[in-house]
Amino acid sequence: MARFYALIANGGKLVTPHVLLGIERPGSGGAIPHPRPSSPQSTGVDPQALDVVRQGLLEATHSSFGTSTAVFGSFPVAIAGKTGTAEKVVDVGNGFHPLYDQAWWCGYGPANSPKLVVCAVIENGGHGGVAAAPAALEVFQQYFNKQTSIQSASHSD
Repeated sequence: MARFYALIANGGKLVTPHVLLGIERPGSGGAIPHPRPSSPQSTGVDPQALDVVRQGLLEATHSSFGTSTAVFGSFPVAIAGKTGTAEKVVDVGNGFHPLYDQAWWCGYGPANSPKLVVCAVIENGGHGGVAAAPAALEVFQQYFNKQTSIQSASHSD
């Protein structure tokens, strides 16, 4: 999903995700060069279609009807993204198989010049707007060194 959201954010290029900031050889006292990610691959996705999707993701975080507006609406960096809730059947024995909600949120920021994609999944966490979006906000707050408060998280996935 992070790779897919990066494709949306960057105009249709498929990237190879990486989390590596640096490599140090134990006992060497210094960093060694780390491998560069491969170049983004063009996918040929219609740019106008991507514009529509990007607008929808921005509205989901900033419009009055957005499912994560309560979380991202007052954040000083425009974030675009969408909540989600997936159900998982859990066998708890005795023939009982309840459904548990898996909270999702994926998005990127800044919306107009993306630098970071974040996907948060909280297993058995409930709705995406209540559990996963606030977790993603913490990542953005650290990355952009900016703080905000959550208004009242919503579970309208």
